[in-house]
Amino acid sequence: ATSLEDRVLSSNPLLESFGNARTLKNDNSSRFGKFIKISFNTDTGTIVGASISNYLLEKTRITTQIEGERNYHIFYQLFSGADEQVLAKFGLEGGIASFRYLGNRATLKSRRDASAFVETMACLDQIGVSEEGKNEVLGIIAAVLHLGNIDFELVKTEGGNSNENARMTDSSAESLRMACFLLGLEESKVSEAMLTKLLTIGGKTIHKPQDVAQASDKRDAFAKLVYSSLFLWMVNKINATLSEDSGPVVPPSPGAEQFSPPPRVHKPSVPTGFIGVLDIYGFENFENNGFEQLLINYANEKLQRHFNRHLFEVEQNLYSSEGVDWTYITFNDNRPCLELIEGGGGNVGILSTLDDCGGMGSASERDVNFLAQINQKFGGKGVSHMNGKKGKKKKAPGSPGKEPERHPNFITPKFGNDRQFVVVHYAGEVRYTVTGFVEKNVETLSNELKDLGSTSSKMFALGVFAASSSPATSSDTTSTPGSARRSTIRGVSVASQFRLSLQMLVMDLECTQPHYVRCIKPNTTK
Repeated sequence: ATSLEDRVLSSNPLLESFGNARTLKNDNSSRFGKFIKISFNTDTGTIVGASISNYLLEKTRITTQIEGERNYHIFYQLFSGADEQVLAKFGLEGGIASFRYLGNRATLKSRRDASAFVETMACLDQIGVSEEGKNEVLGIIAAVLHLGNIDFELVKTEGGNSNENARMTDSSAESLRMACFLLGLEESKVSEAMLTKLLTIGGKTIHKPQDVAQASDKRDAFAKLVYSSLFLWMVNKINATLSEDSGPVVPPSPGAEQFSPPPRVHKPSVPTGFIGVLDIYGFENFENNGFEQLLINYANEKLQRHFNRHLFEVEQNLYSSEGVDWTYITFNDNRPCLELIEGGGGNVGILSTLDDCGGMGSASERDVNFLAQINQKFGGKGVSHMNGKKGKKKKAPGSPGKEPERHPNFITPKFGNDRQFVVVHYAGEVRYTVTGFVEKNVETLSNELKDLGSTSSKMFALGVFAASSSPATSSDTTSTPGSARRSTIRGVSVASQFRLSLQMLVMDLECTQPHYVRCIKPNTTK
């Protein structure tokens, strides 16, 4: 049995292996946010438990990385730290350069990967994962890589011509076989789920063939589901071993029991408090900013608002109520920017508008529709400059009534306004490109892809897929009318889930006495 303190300490490097990656600015950048609550006995000061909440794992990194960046550390640790027998067992003899999801580049190895692999395996020991369980974890990681090597081509007709329907290439057969073997899935079901889409029309189910682009998107969506499910399973496993009323970690027996926390022993209640540590991504502004950057910067706006309230509003109101002789400190209130993003004051925000754009049409058409709607709602007329200066407003032909006024934190750029919009954050202006916004928000996993996990013949894989299939239980109080109906039809959007988790985080923070760590902005070059 390991001590609770050891398990708390081992959770951080374990989550870093699966949730951190090398970026252009940072060799160990967190690509998710986490809030760890360490509970302690207020009489004795001893740690009695802990829990971890995670926020927005960057799923796009699983399938694509820009030049000079890496996928998550665990992939490279596996190639550097595992012996040849293990690599052969998982079909990884070709090395890093043979896998699409690692950029087909062998130059991204790090000298630390091998030692980090040993540490990761030791951390899995600490949280009670058996040797068999560790092999299953590595197998799922390898399966993600094999999924990425599945290719598609157009179906050839008898006359030698091609139609729009896709088929798997003959060279992909081994990749499909290995991925299905490691996940305990049937090749025919995985292939059918990627190559067709089930449509129910008039009570009848129709299998609609997919083209090459659609099949490739479904392959990537499934790979993201597999990896993100493993990450969530890891967080749940850690929380089960750190919970306040858990006894010693007992080595799990083979089978489904290993997905349940060890039997609980009743303990008398003790007075407890907690120390919470929030480690979350910082403000991001890249050459190309997408959906992930909008959510990351939204989180930073939310935390900046909490910082403002605590340091300026609450403290200064307290000074005033106590009659302290002092000079009022003015500060830049970022509430308008928050209301632009999440809505408020009876108005919808950018995220609610995005939720309304997940209907019919191609991905590109839905992105353009989303941009047109936010330009209409927040951009006003005659605003086209990055500095936010208003041009001369003209009334649109045939548009009665008053034109919508430009939101002070929203700018329609002069160039690229068919695909981009600008938000004036507390830390500066950020230009967002809407490509992929709607798809990433609704996470259009078809039912056939979602259902694949429940057909696995491996008990471990069944537990992993179950980690991401739990339905949302909370309702979003800031949703617009009709959102409840949307949720039952399409599922809860990524933005809605993120907004709700941020609200819960802020509620936790409001109950604490916060302390802040001043972070220094990194150099432009690494």
